[in-house]
Amino acid sequence: MTAQPEDQQTLEAQQYWGYLFKENKCGADKLNSLLSGIWGFIGTNFEPGDSKDITPSQIAAYYRAVGGDYDCLFSEANSTSIAFIYKSLGCLHSLQPSSDEETYSSPYIPALKRKGFITWQTIQLLLCPEEHVPFIQEAVRIFDIKDLQTGEAFPRILPKEAFPDRPDADMVRWYESVSERLRQDALAGELEASHIDDANRSSSDISREDERHQAAAYFRNPAYRNHEGRAGIVRGYSRNPSQSP
Repeated sequence: MTAQPEDQQTLEAQQYWGYLFKENKCGADKLNSLLSGIWGFIGTNFEPGDSKDITPSQIAAYYRAVGGDYDCLFSEANSTSIAFIYKSLGCLHSLQPSSDEETYSSPYIPALKRKGFITWQTIQLLLCPEEHVPFIQEAVRIFDIKDLQTGEAFPRILPKEAFPDRPDADMVRWYESVSERLRQDALAGELEASHIDDANRSSSDISREDERHQAAAYFRNPAYRNHEGRAGIVRGYSRNPSQSP
């Protein structure tokens, strides 16, 4: 069988995918189907695979496989902080027990359900398309991603034209508002803690403070770009933020 010219394959891919976002910023049905397929692939191909939902360690491994590095969030942040971030974003998730602990221990590992993963990826694609579109393209290219409804494999070519070419202004504004709220919460927590002797602070107080700080770190720089010397999409903040013009 004669191979199709590359431009013909690209044209067919563009016709297949179309534009993957609706005017209301929600993902089109085809995007949701693709993200569902990626969610299913992660759950069955990245360890540990003993949960019906996908855990932070699985997501970290997925990002590494497609050329990203989100270990700062999914490997190094504690479980309560990740769960707090999911909750702040509206990402549906469950809590799973650790695989190396007794079965009677309380579940605490946040694991994204299918709809939660769709929400997570949709937000990232709108907020940082230049970062996350290549990840999705690479996943389609190197993995056998299948539609969970039909069982058919998605095309290996996913044109960048199917996605936004710049951060969505409404999404950036919303993210900044969440970042500011978390900043205020963190500062309020620090002020409250300053009036309490360390010996009288409970472990839950310390845990909540860590949770707020780690979540705030994510929201002020969701692409974790500072370690690469590049500015984040969402503005960072200091203890004394400058006034908007």
